[in-house]
Amino acid sequence: MADLLVVGTGLIGTSVGLALRGSYDVVLADPDPAAVEVAVERGAGRRWDGVEEVGHCLVAAPPSAVAAVVAGLPEGPTVSHVASVQRAVHADLVAAGVPRERVCGSHPMAGKEQSGPAAASATLFVGRPWVLCPSASTSPAALAATRRVAEACGAEPVEMTAEEHDVAVALVSHLPQIAASAVAAVLAGSSGRLDLAGPGLQDTTRVAASDPRLWVEVLRQNAAAVAPLVRALGEELATAAESLERLAADAAADALAVEDLLVRGNRGRALVPRKRGEHDRDFVLVSVAVSDEPGQLAGVLVSAADAGINVEDVRVEHLPGRPTGVIELLVHPDSAGGARRALAAAGWTVVGG
Repeated sequence: MADLLVVGTGLIGTSVGLALRGSYDVVLADPDPAAVEVAVERGAGRRWDGVEEVGHCLVAAPPSAVAAVVAGLPEGPTVSHVASVQRAVHADLVAAGVPRERVCGSHPMAGKEQSGPAAASATLFVGRPWVLCPSASTSPAALAATRRVAEACGAEPVEMTAEEHDVAVALVSHLPQIAASAVAAVLAGSSGRLDLAGPGLQDTTRVAASDPRLWVEVLRQNAAAVAPLVRALGEELATAAESLERLAADAAADALAVEDLLVRGNRGRALVPRKRGEHDRDFVLVSVAVSDEPGQLAGVLVSAADAGINVEDVRVEHLPGRPTGVIELLVHPDSAGGARRALAAAGWTVVGG
C-alpha cells in the first residue's frame, strides 16, 4: 500500500511529491499522462495503477474540479485538497454527496507564476504557512493526515475556517494578482521604453505572468471577498492621480496626499512577512555588483556559504544585454558586516555599506 496518492501533477502536486521523496511512498495520477510522466521522471513518485491501495489522498486539482475528483476516489482513505479557495469547494463537496468526515480542505501558501510539473520544487513549501480548513464534519484522522503531509513538506500548518481562509487570501494573494495584472496591462498598452526597466517593475509585475484561466476561476469563486479590496485599491490610485494632476498643473501645489500614500505604503510593506515572524525590516541588504556572465549568482552564494553566512533571500537585478547586474543578499543585521568583508575578500565587488 502506498502512503500517499497525489491526484494532479501540476506545480503543487509535483512539488508535494518531490518534498516527500524519501519519507513517503507516493503514487501519482493526472488526467494528462504527459504531466504524470514528467513528474515521475523528476522523482515525485510512481505512476498509480488505479488499483493499489493508498493511506491518504491529496487532490491538487483546480477548485471547480475538486469535488468530482474526490467523488471518484477509492472509498476508505482520508482525503485532503489544496484548493486556493475553500468555501466554494466545501459547498461543491456537500452537493456531490461526498462523506465529509474523510475530507480536510487545505491550502499551502506557496507557489510560482510558472505552472506544471517542470516548475515544481522540493523546497516550495519550506517555512511557508499551510492552511488547514477542516469542516465541522472532518474526522480527527483526516485532519491529522493532512497536518502530517504539510509538516513533512516543511510547511507550518495553520488551522482556519474556510471563511477565514478565503477572506485572508483575498488580501494576501488575490489582490496582489489583480494589482500586478493591472500594472502589466498598462505596460501592454504603452509605447514607452520598457528596455529601461529595472527590478522594481520586474518585482511588481512578476505574478502577472500567471495562467489567466486558472486565475479567472479562482477570482470567480472568491469574488465577494476580493471586490471590496480592489475597489479600495482603485480609490487609493484615483486619489493619487488627482494629486499628481494638481502637481502637474502647479508645481507649488501641496504634495502631502502623494507623500501620505507613500508613507502608508512603507508601513504596509513593513508588515509583510518574509518568513514566519520575520519581515524585511528584520534583514539587511548586502549588494554585490557582478558581470553579465554565467555562474555569477552561484559564485556569490558559494562564497557566502564558505564564510558561514546564512542568506535568507536573494534578489537579482539582471536584464539580458546589460554588462553588469546586482545580486542582493538578505541577511540578519548581525551578519551583514561579516558578509561584506567575506565577499570582498573573495574578490567580489561589494556595493555600499
